[in-house]
Amino acid sequence: MQRAMAIDPSHMDSFKVHVRALVKILKNLVLNNYAPEHDVAGVTDPFLQVKVLQLLRVLAQNDDDAVDEMNDVLAQVATNTESNKNAGNCILYECANTILSIDCESGLRVLAINILGPFLLNKDNNTRYVALTMLAKVVETDLGAVQRHRATIVDCLKDPDISIRRRALELLYSLVNSQNVRALAREMLNYLVVADPEERTSLCDRTADVIQQHAPSTEWHIEVLVSMLQIAGNYASEEIVASLVTLVGSNTTTHLYGTHKLYWACKEDLSQLGKFFQKKKFF
Repeated sequence: MQRAMAIDPSHMDSFKVHVRALVKILKNLVLNNYAPEHDVAGVTDPFLQVKVLQLLRVLAQNDDDAVDEMNDVLAQVATNTESNKNAGNCILYECANTILSIDCESGLRVLAINILGPFLLNKDNNTRYVALTMLAKVVETDLGAVQRHRATIVDCLKDPDISIRRRALELLYSLVNSQNVRALAREMLNYLVVADPEERTSLCDRTADVIQQHAPSTEWHIEVLVSMLQIAGNYASEEIVASLVTLVGSNTTTHLYGTHKLYWACKEDLSQLGKFFQKKKFF
């Protein structure tokens, strides 16, 4: 991606007076057949559009009047730019980045996040990685809008590129709540099966943390931790084992349920679960 644009603070006011002119230039580029000699694959002067968007992003920082001036044109760029061409995607990326970097209305932020959704399906690795990174930056402020793309983010866990898988996993941790914890815990355990050995310990720890926060019941919590130990074996930390022991011993109901789960897990594969507990001196 291109280097971020910056303006010397002492010259900011002299640039801000040109916001309306910049908005007009961008609107002409989007809505009119402006400077056709600079078209790239049918997209009108994408280089100029990108630069104007970058400049507007800088000028709108902490300036409500500038944001008001550019709200409409940002919406027009987002809805009128073709997404099936690389030049169009570059413009859409800058548009989404601008919207999500300034204090604009919520509807426009949802539109920007919806721009990033299709980027997750792009064949280009860099495009998918950038989309995941941008979604991770706004997940706390726009959780509901990002949640709508959860299925696509989960699909990124199957990507051959390990950097994309890791970025998708980090984003999924932020999306876990009491309504989707069952589904996302299942996806995290599925990923644990194929994860590289060097990332299994951290993956177990992070998964155990979000499960503890959102578990719908103690029995389900026990079931997930037992499954995790079956998959991860010696890669799981002592803290996870201790947490499981505490859950099983918490009351008479979980005594029976936890013992039953552990018995059948050991019977299925003692080499994983049993060996791990022996190593940690729980047996």
